[in-house]
Amino acid sequence: MSDFQFAIEKILKNANPIFSFWDMLIAMTLTTILCWILSLVYRKTHRGNSYSQSYFVSLFLVGITTSVVMLIIGSNIARAFSLVGALSIIRFRTAVKDPKDTSYIFAAVVIGMACGTGFFLPAFMLTAFVSVLLLVIDYFDFGLKKEVDTIVKVTIKDEKEHHEFLETNIEEHFRDSKMINRIMDYRQNHVTNVYVVKAKNQAELLSFEDKLRGSEYVAKLTTYKSDQYSSL
Repeated sequence: MSDFQFAIEKILKNANPIFSFWDMLIAMTLTTILCWILSLVYRKTHRGNSYSQSYFVSLFLVGITTSVVMLIIGSNIARAFSLVGALSIIRFRTAVKDPKDTSYIFAAVVIGMACGTGFFLPAFMLTAFVSVLLLVIDYFDFGLKKEVDTIVKVTIKDEKEHHEFLETNIEEHFRDSKMINRIMDYRQNHVTNVYVVKAKNQAELLSFEDKLRGSEYVAKLTTYKSDQYSSL
């Protein structure tokens, strides 16, 4: 008998009787289907500028790998500790920018765990419930603030008359405002004030911008709002 045949017989002899080929195929197939549904919901509801195809694919890899890991572990504590020790060598250095993306990864892990241990009903229930919930939240924009603070950055000459002009217009156009920063430019005798303001509507903000941009007192004006769909 050759060494190759001896090795094959040894592998077959010591094959794990806890699960079969079909157990693995069923677990991985169901995990793939459920992670596919989860990925479609992620792609549908994702907003902002942090979308990545690599992350989309990683949901499949995380779920399927977890299902196989659970099959390997079974009820063997020794295998569980061995896998923990082996996986601790891996260092994941990719930063997840959106907290919601982390939740999707966790959901894929739980789906893989459920399918790998044979709890198919909880896996189906989790996927269906989470998918419907996320689609409803996305459709109605739950959690979205109607009024978002606006950052106003104004550069003027460091003279009393210019400061009075700016403060007067800030008070006239916005019901609430707060200066959060002041940057001095001594070479050009300019000062840049940064405010956080609350505008009643877009027209009020545009009126403020038009008045200041047309003024000889203002050297530079910048306004911007934060993106509620992005964690950046």
